[in-house]
Amino acid sequence: MDWSLENVEKVSQLNTSTFFIPTSQERRSQKKGDYVRLHFLINNPSQDGPRAERMWVEIIDKKLFGKKFVGILTNQPVYINSLNLGDQIEFEPKHIAQVLIKQDDPRWLEIGEQMALVSKKCLETDGIVRWLYREEPDREEDSGWRLFSGDESEEYLSNPANIKVMNVYYLLDKDPSLIYPFKGGIGSAFERENNNSSWDEVKDW
Repeated sequence: MDWSLENVEKVSQLNTSTFFIPTSQERRSQKKGDYVRLHFLINNPSQDGPRAERMWVEIIDKKLFGKKFVGILTNQPVYINSLNLGDQIEFEPKHIAQVLIKQDDPRWLEIGEQMALVSKKCLETDGIVRWLYREEPDREEDSGWRLFSGDESEEYLSNPANIKVMNVYYLLDKDPSLIYPFKGGIGSAFERENNNSSWDEVKDW
């Protein structure tokens, strides 16, 4: 077989500040009809190709009290020739990198699958987001959100290497409190003192 499923649980444990996955309970509680994203590692990737294909699977069965799932691949792979749209995939909760949040879920965000720019200071071991604002997006996949720890210098922010592009739902997995500011429109801004403080909307920024 030219692919294997990535154990994202292990990857997340090794990279706690940069790799976020749904909680163990959320991954185990997925049911028939739900959609989850898995990382299909390419065993012998080409030098100029990706190391994995990240694809969605629809769950059609649940085995061993939620310890195993069976799903149908809903994407057509580009790089893995042995897989096709509609193929059945067996997997475990440790393989679930992302769950599809449905529109009737209170955590659903219209911009959830879009990207945000995040200062790397927010992702340090004790780092948190204290200040964020939303501007007109640069491109279709951009949410317009810009997140900061609040103590970055101009010199720090002027270096593109200090800014990371991240999925909005990934950020929400790391800090569920972001659901409140993330519902703000373009031009919104929010701040807080620490991770125990509530978010305050800033009107005159």
